[in-house]
Amino acid sequence: MVRRMATALVAAAVSASVLAVAGPAYADPGPNEGHHPGPDPKITSIVVNPNQVVLKHRHDSETVSVTVRGVDLKSAQVYFVPKGHHWDGGGHGDGDHGGNGPWGKKDDEKTPAPEYKPIWFSENFSKTIGWKDAVGSWSVRVVAWGVDGRKVFGDSSFFVKHHTWTPPKSPKATRFVGFDASPEPVKQGRKLSLQGRLQVAQCYGDHYYKYDRARVELDGYPSADNCYESRKYWHGWYRLGWQDIDVYFLPKGSHKWRYVDTIETNPDGTFYTKVKALKSGTWGVRFEGTRDLAGSEAYDYVKVVKK
Repeated sequence: MVRRMATALVAAAVSASVLAVAGPAYADPGPNEGHHPGPDPKITSIVVNPNQVVLKHRHDSETVSVTVRGVDLKSAQVYFVPKGHHWDGGGHGDGDHGGNGPWGKKDDEKTPAPEYKPIWFSENFSKTIGWKDAVGSWSVRVVAWGVDGRKVFGDSSFFVKHHTWTPPKSPKATRFVGFDASPEPVKQGRKLSLQGRLQVAQCYGDHYYKYDRARVELDGYPSADNCYESRKYWHGWYRLGWQDIDVYFLPKGSHKWRYVDTIETNPDGTFYTKVKALKSGTWGVRFEGTRDLAGSEAYDYVKVVKK
């Protein structure tokens, strides 16, 4: 009887040790299970709006907004730096005094909490860009501090340009108006009167333009591509005085112009001269033009009859 009881006690003891080993497999989850293991600071996105700033006038300005999003961050700083400039190192974000700025030494010290859930971060920044600010590419650089003290970095960009009208290098258009060789017909050996007026094209503001047949074009003008007489910024034609004009004659049946004389326009752009009529043909006046003035020509055919 004593032996049977001893055997029963040994069996009970073995069963109890097995349960003790197996027990933890069914225990409740520990305090960190099911949670974020610790802070992991990251910048998840940098949204820049607009990504292109276009200024049309000297008094224009536009605000660039930057939204920084991340996880496990407690703060952030945005630096706006035009291409070719440097960080100021002072945390203001738009200086030009050298220094390492946000790309200075990294702070690797951290004190992770024993239990942590992710913290989602979002903050907005802005900068107003004016006419005097640099044109071209700008860097948007972000330095952020994690809740554990670490620094993380991000980078984006935007572009600044001025949409202005620059007077084209083409010279101003000129034209002859009212050119007339008279009388017509004329008796052989008599004098012909050549007269007319030389004018220069103008738009409001006296800008430069180029002549293309029946129109004057303003390259890059903000309001429109072409300067027609019907457009509101068209001014008209203006007198062009004190300019040399060459007189030529093309005899009937010939293909070669003959130089006759050089005359000068009056202050109001008018000109007048007399020539001797010997043969039927075309009389022409030609303004050679200058660096700033385009050349122009005018013609009139006159029939010469015998006395």
